[in-house]
Amino acid sequence: VLGGRARRVARRHPQVAGELDNGQHLLLGAYRHTLALMRRAGVDPDAALLRLPLQMAYADGWQLQAPRLPAPWHLLGMGLTARGLGWRERAALARALSRLRADRDADDAEDAVDGTDAGTAGETVAAWLAQAPSSLRERLWFPLCVAALNTPAEQADARVFRRVLRDSLLAARGDSDMLVPRRDLSRLFPEAAAQAIVAAGGTVRTGAAVQQISQAQHGWLLQTGAGQQEVAQLVIATAPRQAARLLAQITHRSHQPALQAAAAKLQAFDHVPIVTLYLNVGALRLPRPFLALDASAAAPGQFVFDRAALSTEPDASAAPDRDNVWSVVISAADDAAAMPQAELARRVRAQLAAQLAPCIGDAARLADARGEFVIAERLATFRCVPGLARPGNDIGVPRLALAGDYTDGPDRAYGPYPATIEAATRSGSAAAALLQRERVPSAETA
Repeated sequence: VLGGRARRVARRHPQVAGELDNGQHLLLGAYRHTLALMRRAGVDPDAALLRLPLQMAYADGWQLQAPRLPAPWHLLGMGLTARGLGWRERAALARALSRLRADRDADDAEDAVDGTDAGTAGETVAAWLAQAPSSLRERLWFPLCVAALNTPAEQADARVFRRVLRDSLLAARGDSDMLVPRRDLSRLFPEAAAQAIVAAGGTVRTGAAVQQISQAQHGWLLQTGAGQQEVAQLVIATAPRQAARLLAQITHRSHQPALQAAAAKLQAFDHVPIVTLYLNVGALRLPRPFLALDASAAAPGQFVFDRAALSTEPDASAAPDRDNVWSVVISAADDAAAMPQAELARRVRAQLAAQLAPCIGDAARLADARGEFVIAERLATFRCVPGLARPGNDIGVPRLALAGDYTDGPDRAYGPYPATIEAATRSGSAAAALLQRERVPSAETA
């Protein structure tokens, strides 16, 4: 399926209108590689993505938002214009950003030592931020951590989180911008990329899952539901669980230990679900494209997005006969994914009715169910914990490379990243470059 875990879904709900995705995604301005690939495929990111300044805003008025000033003044302005924070919290925010810069050298040194085969036991995000004021932990750092790493702060790798923060907060001002898709995820990039490949003379086959890989005389033999195909070079660009299965099945005359070692690393991954609820909210609108929510077991929603504010279509949402749709995101959703969907929807609607009351006068109407569509991606990402050993693109087997958001950073300057679209695109390009360097004559690469 084009897009994999970031795609449009075919399922429909009679009371939830519009093209729906398998999850609500948010990109960062720092995702330079992804944005460059979109342009290369003929997609204009300025038209396809709604660019918003870095922000964390709640319905009760608590707010951090970066003004459109050059770096680093945008961060200073964010602290000075914050709402709901006292001077103690503002000073703590400044110290945290300063510490983020100071920790860079230590993290880079650890990256250089770890390489692709190590992975040392390090501190969690919660431990790293233990001295921060509780308001900043609970309403800024922990929500950012869960959104970026899909792992609770008590479990998440602080080094990876710092990498994301540095790439976005401590670089150019535009790198901290939040980019929200304005079209469905299949149209955002995968379909355009497939068209670009075909236009360049390549072939894109869907619905032909690779069932087994075996060594051939001059490369690899792929067994699919549609038959066999021999290729000289191969990139395995599947989710970790499928990659582990394919690697474990390969019998290789010279490189069996390398294949088994890579498969073992992937088999050790723990996966974390993400749940998205699409809710029919009638004519209700949020005061901004998205708001953060105070999450708990009884109120599991973490962010709510107003899809009418994201649409590229003429805004008819104010018409009384046009129902709007909100998407509510629950990351690190182990409990939510296990909950009956009707109960989950009831809790989220009650949460919205209570928490959005300060900014929406008739928010109580949200408690009345009018239609919801729940999508649970149970294997959404790997659990990004300290000490996780990841395979690199190069696992030591000629003519074979791995690609995916789970691989170790392709270079030390990039470093380890969580399971994001940017990690996936960088890994894919690194895998392609690896095989190009092998210079196999007249090779077909799959």
